[in-house]
Amino acid sequence: QLDLTDIHQVSRYAENCDQFDTLIFLVGLAHAKGKVKDLPAFKKINYQTLVNLFSALEENNKVPDKIIFASTISVYGENFYQSSYTEYSEKKPFSPYAVTKLDAEEYLLKNFGNKVWILRFAPVYSSNFLLNVDRRTKIGGRFYRVGKGFKKLSLCNIENIKAVIEAIIKDKVPAGIYNISDPKEYTYDELLRWQKANWVFPIPVFALKLLYYVGKFMNSTFLKENTIKLISDNVFPSEKICSHIDLPATINDVQFDHD
Repeated sequence: QLDLTDIHQVSRYAENCDQFDTLIFLVGLAHAKGKVKDLPAFKKINYQTLVNLFSALEENNKVPDKIIFASTISVYGENFYQSSYTEYSEKKPFSPYAVTKLDAEEYLLKNFGNKVWILRFAPVYSSNFLLNVDRRTKIGGRFYRVGKGFKKLSLCNIENIKAVIEAIIKDKVPAGIYNISDPKEYTYDELLRWQKANWVFPIPVFALKLLYYVGKFMNSTFLKENTIKLISDNVFPSEKICSHIDLPATINDVQFDHD
């Protein structure tokens, strides 16, 4: 056991640990974007743990040959007027979660650029983890649809993450920054059909737009991010990683509980 927020523990660990070929860094505050006042807590976990570990490894000449960092498509931010975000898109994070993930990316690229793989995950799901699907289709356990449900979004089957990491370890993918998402995008209506939603509560688009402006006035990260997601396309293409490997999985491979 190791507390990565404790620099003394980390230093002792780095002195005694073996040399790693590959280090996959998955540490982070997950499933919450946070409020502005939460920034110090997110920085402590999403950024400082990384700095503590790699500065200690560097002091002991034990920096791994490959560093794989789990990041997020949230570093791009959300924008009503932009529907697709590639690895070269401008980054405008505004939640503490996204801001500190981008800080960590920049630290790695500045200090270990030629041996870093930044993987920006779209919302992740699997048969055993449907939180990121449920958030987009259910409120209080009941299905809902905004407008006609034709807006598009990217998701990421966890099997595609496994495939990418295996390919990196096997030297099939050069160092760099990659969006990791399924090889196709989905519509909200498709998500509802996959879950066999028999009755869906309709939510008019204008109601979400009103909530967005309320969130903007209140500077509420939660309201701004989630309303933009529901009433605009949010596609994060994976063409760059797909130029090196095939991503095998889509939502068709997931078992939904239709009870």
